[in-house]
Amino acid sequence: MDGLMTAAAPAAQRAGSAPRRALLATRALFTLTAFFGAALLFVVQPMVARLLLPSYGGSATVWSTSSLFFQVLLLTSYFYVHVSRTRLRPRVQPLVHAALVAVPLTVLPVVLPAGAAPGDGSPVLWLLRTLTLMVGLPFLVVGTAGPVLQAWFAETADVRSHDPYFLFAASNLGSFGGLLAYPFLIEPHVSLHTQRLAWSWGFVAFAALTVGCAVVATRGASRTPERRDEAAGPKGRVPARTLLRWTLLAFLPASLSLAITSHLSTDVGAIPLLWVVPLAVYLATFVTAFSRTTRQVPRRATYVAATVAVVGAAAAPIGGMPIWLMAGIDLVLLATVGYAAHARLAADRPPPEHLTTFYLVIAAGGALGGFLNGFVAPLVFDRVLEFPLTLVLVSLLFVGIGANRGTVRSLLILLGGLLLVLAAAAVVNRGEEWRGTSAYVALAVLAAAVGWGLTRAPILLALCLVAPFVATWWGTTDTIDRTRSFYGAYRVEQTADQHKLVHGNTVHGAQFRDERRRDTPTTYYASPGSVGDVFELFGDRLDRVGTIGLGAGTIAAYGRPGQRMTFFEIDPDIVHTARDPRLFTFLTDSKAAVDVVVGDGRLEVAKLPSGSLDLLVLDAFSSDSIPVHLLTREAFAMYADRLADGGILAVHISSRFFDLVPVLAAAAEDLGWTATIGLSQGSTPGATSSRWVVLSADRSVASQLAARPRWEPLDLTRRVQWTDDYSSVLSVLGQPG
Repeated sequence: MDGLMTAAAPAAQRAGSAPRRALLATRALFTLTAFFGAALLFVVQPMVARLLLPSYGGSATVWSTSSLFFQVLLLTSYFYVHVSRTRLRPRVQPLVHAALVAVPLTVLPVVLPAGAAPGDGSPVLWLLRTLTLMVGLPFLVVGTAGPVLQAWFAETADVRSHDPYFLFAASNLGSFGGLLAYPFLIEPHVSLHTQRLAWSWGFVAFAALTVGCAVVATRGASRTPERRDEAAGPKGRVPARTLLRWTLLAFLPASLSLAITSHLSTDVGAIPLLWVVPLAVYLATFVTAFSRTTRQVPRRATYVAATVAVVGAAAAPIGGMPIWLMAGIDLVLLATVGYAAHARLAADRPPPEHLTTFYLVIAAGGALGGFLNGFVAPLVFDRVLEFPLTLVLVSLLFVGIGANRGTVRSLLILLGGLLLVLAAAAVVNRGEEWRGTSAYVALAVLAAAVGWGLTRAPILLALCLVAPFVATWWGTTDTIDRTRSFYGAYRVEQTADQHKLVHGNTVHGAQFRDERRRDTPTTYYASPGSVGDVFELFGDRLDRVGTIGLGAGTIAAYGRPGQRMTFFEIDPDIVHTARDPRLFTFLTDSKAAVDVVVGDGRLEVAKLPSGSLDLLVLDAFSSDSIPVHLLTREAFAMYADRLADGGILAVHISSRFFDLVPVLAAAAEDLGWTATIGLSQGSTPGATSSRWVVLSADRSVASQLAARPRWEPLDLTRRVQWTDDYSSVLSVLGQPG
């Protein structure tokens, strides 16, 4: 008898451990699927944007518009999940979804559709159309993973089925991993062709995992009604006030993330891959807020931290703060505000019954932030005002979300006072730039004292401190013209003797105001050591000149009678600025016949007949970012074909962050041409230091340039070749020599 009992004990243990292993396997399956689906979402976004860059001129707005598209598509995915979970029976919905997952297999792999380049009309609408054709259906399906997996997991017998939000943290961790993997692991080592195929096979794996989860969910849905009711939690509709709070809490960090990205890349520094950092911080706050160990962080502490960060970020531009410190303050602001909002969302998470509603509202808040920053702001504002306005908005919304009763009256009183403060700050701001720092501080302290006396609310105190500094973002009287388009925000500044065309903190051309020097080439185009030397040495044989990138049209100053100059410029607003005689007159004063072609430079030059140019100037930087598609092996081969025998290719490679010499060395080696590099120190009036590389099949070009000061043969020992299928800015990231 004792022997029978001894033998039976392990059997019972094995019987008890089998369900436990099954539950652990189920949890692992759902966690892996959530993680993998989110990683696919955040790998496909930069991959698709990378595929589209050649058709849209390398514009940074490609990324922000793509982000808006993906946010709206994610909202659509969540809407489908919500409707299907509320309208279909628990056993039917997983089967329907499993069938839906198979549909995108018919449109894979991801390919660039015909007619991707923008035609007539808004580039934004063309881009949204192209994105829909490229990846709309696969993204729509992968986007359902987060809420549908959590809803299914709530139907299982797992002890955590009543609170499946740990899968949300796993999903955001996958997003974080996919986001960082693309620029640092995938793009530097994998060609675009391989990326497209790998992502498509990844989707197949995701579909298989999802079907496995659907099978488990179907079995879980067969539990007794009593068990399902118990898991579902309390019944009833979510109050409208709660829905509004969820929307605002999701909107705040999403909008702030995009605003900070625009601010850093335009007004602080055009640092490579900078868009990755704010998005990574944004996702990290999601992961941290929804982890089990941090849900009890005091709400007041997060609000106080966010208040301090808002004030610091608003005052950062005053006093010439270093770029690295300004960027750090902005990222701390995003981390604190993002965590404060997401922690409140985590604390507010509803029972599984309302899970799909919860995620639908979160997606709506994120899409609203993307819509305002990616679509409305470029249409409404003539400069990048999203960041300062978001600072005020953060303060206002935190008032509505976290304040006590009775703050509405105080808020109305405060808003009236803020209007007066802003008006006073605007008057102060009409002086020279940043010279009114003490006046701003005085206004801020005065507003803070009044606000604190009226409300005693710390976040309203922060709003009072922020308001005067926000007025500084409206610019000073030395800005005489502004414009903003899909491709960037530009301004023309008037100094004592010049007009300057500026994008962010990068000058794209300048002209002397007095009549005697108006036709003098300036900035990067002044001699010696730049493209000006090319015109001085070989100008008599350069009858047909093409320039990719217009700027202020400075190169037209080298024009001579009988010469035809054609500028290729993708942004119509830049063309309007360069042609406005109140701002610049290089085009109208040129002795050459000048044409301007609107469109992407590479695509437009490709339309020219072979041998139709004697000189092609490549100068299409956008606020220090690289238009990679202009520097690939295929692009250089096309340029060489469009140049006549003995033609010259001059490439402007000035940059604060990239060393493009290896890319030009690879091009010279591939073409079998000579290459010479010139350095201008900016020693003449109006000149700016610059680096130019000149390539030609005519070896006399290199020898004549090398005989001049500040020119030397290009070092060909280190070569980095980019192709249309493979490129990585990390390969040339570094301080130029």
